[in-house]
Amino acid sequence: MPYYHVYIDMDGEEAEETDLSHEQLVKNITKPYNQRKKFLCKGKIIHPVDVTTIRIIETEQPANEILGRIKATRGLWATFTFSDFQLLEEQGKDVTREYIQVDRRKQKKKKVVKKRFPSLRKEVFIVHGRDHNPMKELKAMLKKFGLNPIVLHEQPSGSRTIVEKLEKYSDVGYAFVILTPDDLSLSAAGRILQFEDGRYQMTEDIYARRARQNVILEFGYFVGKLGRDRVCCLHKGDVERPSDMSGIVYIPFKESVNEVRDKIVKELKAAGYEIEKVWKT
Repeated sequence: MPYYHVYIDMDGEEAEETDLSHEQLVKNITKPYNQRKKFLCKGKIIHPVDVTTIRIIETEQPANEILGRIKATRGLWATFTFSDFQLLEEQGKDVTREYIQVDRRKQKKKKVVKKRFPSLRKEVFIVHGRDHNPMKELKAMLKKFGLNPIVLHEQPSGSRTIVEKLEKYSDVGYAFVILTPDDLSLSAAGRILQFEDGRYQMTEDIYARRARQNVILEFGYFVGKLGRDRVCCLHKGDVERPSDMSGIVYIPFKESVNEVRDKIVKELKAAGYEIEKVWKT
């Protein structure tokens, strides 16, 4: 039987429920949410109007089995860099849109705003690290979609500093952030403590593969400027993700960005873009 896990953000205040059955999910959360009624999530009384983000993940195994397997294979450093819900997202299927109905009144208001707000600009920014191949693949893909990808190092500097250059070319409608395992970091905790022979022993080092720090800086910059719903993070392999940036779309890929082309199209359409049919050819 499938298990359902719910993440809710209320302008910084978070609530999570894991291992819900289908009946519990519908009865306790999605039905009252869609009816604009108050409901309980992890003991908190929540009103739908206060919810800024809601995500529902479906998995085949319960949370403790999935998290235990991840910690066993990746090492304990995974628990220091990712939240449990982020780890569940990697292993499960996002079914939010299957259960959450769109408020038609809000939808109409958004359509009016979209005509004036520069959120549908064809310029789309690509943040990347040392691995240029995913950036080149995404750039070629976006051009096929009829969009204009912006890569910072390809733009003229005009005697500007990096920050000034970023500000100049960041007037875009959407941003993709590509996290690739460019660096290796050691946790400030140093080593893992393990209790043996009546005392704690230092065991293995806690290492993590992470993206370049300038990539993380630009990641936060675009989340602040465009909003979380207009930033999509593509991450390669087991690269470390920022632990305090929940509610953002994370799409994992193994070797090539082309593996997740359909998901990229889905996110762009959700943001209001009309992707040209040429992408299917």
